[in-house]
Amino acid sequence: MIHPSHNRAAMRAHGRCALVLAVLLALPMAAEAAPDGTEPPAARPAGYNDSGAQLSRTRQYLEEQQARERLAKENNTAGVEGADVPEAQQGGNISFPLKKIEWGASSVLTDDELQQLAAPYVGHEVKLADLYTLINQINALYQKRGYMTCRAFLGPQTIHDGVVKIELIEGRTGQVSLTDNRTTREDYVRHRLSLKKGEVANIHDLNEELLRFNATNDAQLHIVMKAGAEVGTTDYVIAVREPQLYQFGIVADNAGNKSSGLYRGGFFWQDRSLTGNRDVLFLSTMASQGTKSFAAGYTAPLDRMGSKIGVNYTTNSVHITDGALEPLEVRGHSYAYDLFVTNPVVTSETVRSEIGLDYGYQHSRTDFLGMPWVDDTVQTLQAFYDQLDYGRSTIWYQKHAYAIGKAQTMQGDRNFGKYNMNGLFRKHFAHGQSWTMRVDGQLSSTQYLPSAEMFYIGGMYSVRGYTESLLGGDGGLSMGLEYSVPVTKGLEAYLFLDGGRVWGSSAFGDRSLAGTGFGLKGSLGAHAYLNVGLGFPLIRTVNEVEQSRARVHFSFNSQF
Repeated sequence: MIHPSHNRAAMRAHGRCALVLAVLLALPMAAEAAPDGTEPPAARPAGYNDSGAQLSRTRQYLEEQQARERLAKENNTAGVEGADVPEAQQGGNISFPLKKIEWGASSVLTDDELQQLAAPYVGHEVKLADLYTLINQINALYQKRGYMTCRAFLGPQTIHDGVVKIELIEGRTGQVSLTDNRTTREDYVRHRLSLKKGEVANIHDLNEELLRFNATNDAQLHIVMKAGAEVGTTDYVIAVREPQLYQFGIVADNAGNKSSGLYRGGFFWQDRSLTGNRDVLFLSTMASQGTKSFAAGYTAPLDRMGSKIGVNYTTNSVHITDGALEPLEVRGHSYAYDLFVTNPVVTSETVRSEIGLDYGYQHSRTDFLGMPWVDDTVQTLQAFYDQLDYGRSTIWYQKHAYAIGKAQTMQGDRNFGKYNMNGLFRKHFAHGQSWTMRVDGQLSSTQYLPSAEMFYIGGMYSVRGYTESLLGGDGGLSMGLEYSVPVTKGLEAYLFLDGGRVWGSSAFGDRSLAGTGFGLKGSLGAHAYLNVGLGFPLIRTVNEVEQSRARVHFSFNSQF
């Protein structure tokens, strides 16, 4: 006799087998061999939720947030307060033959340089005004060299036998003190500035060091010069403006995947100066109905020139909670870490750029009815360059990266290479209006990239009006144009036009998306930010699936 529960179990098993067969029969025909004979990966059913791809998008989201923070950061110009230019000195019309000039001791100007300046006057009939012209020339040379605490002057004296003495006062560094450095170690600041007691400070070098420090640290420095407590010295006060040490934030959006939960929520926490050396520890977590993710990162200064070293770790778990694949027990888990080092290239008042090297490792596994469907391990080595240009009313950000990697999949091992670029240009106009243009792209020298390395379009951070990562391929391009106008203080209305296209052997069917719409974004009080947009797809049918007439995109974050 067959027990009824056994019969029901058999029926469920037959139902699952029928559904599996239906899904497999419905698979797109993109899994044909590439022209070069490359073996394609296992075909992925529509609605397939690859945990590795989702983890990769989580990492990209965190990188985009960091880029936005850099764009939002105030472009502080460095300067040393109190470094005044000496006033020009003038003299009378008394004349006498000048035979020799005796100089005070100098550790900045050589005797040859001083004699070269004095040559037009020595051995000639000169007036007192000529001597003051010479003194002004010496002070101008001090200023040009960056020695603002150095002065030449003509002291009271009686001129005998045509000999004149010109004093050279070169103010040496006296006391150097720090203020308001509650979370920054004093040695960390002192080690990055060339202010040594008893030495003559060069303001040009000091300004360059200030620019470099302020460009590569979240704490900002301001230096004030004042007369030293000791005769012949200059004291320096270094004021440190530090951001909030601990930052806690709440985030929410609807940028998840429909099959595992559109609505996501989470929080993050960071310590901006863990050991007092402006080293940052970052922790975050985000979850939806079927997805849980966690990220951690640590970045520390490497040297006094602004180089940094860091490590990031991300992990997630995914299971299907909606759609045709829900009964098939699709479960996925991924983790990734990367080690990176960056070094500033240019840190001027208008340009900030850096180069970097990043090693990444990611493992992704997804099971389908308890059987492995995806089991990928991807290792990459990436070199990148990014740059921020500040104009009077413009900001231009660009990042270029090339990665080589090795993918170990269930279909075998293969190497790949790809180039990525991200660009953003923003132009501000009168009355708070602005235009923003965004460009993101990827080119690959390899067909059938692992899902985590593919380029995706669709969604809040790509082509609005569509679900997140609707289309993917080995390469692609996404562009967006946005016009913003202030409505109230801290609140802007905007119109947008987005478009994107993917290509390569991994892409199939329709490959282009375009959307337009409008929205509101801005601050809600002192600690919250909201962005709500309504997107309309201009291409309604994508791969024979009718898209919604409109889609709401929103993101919210609050920081304390």
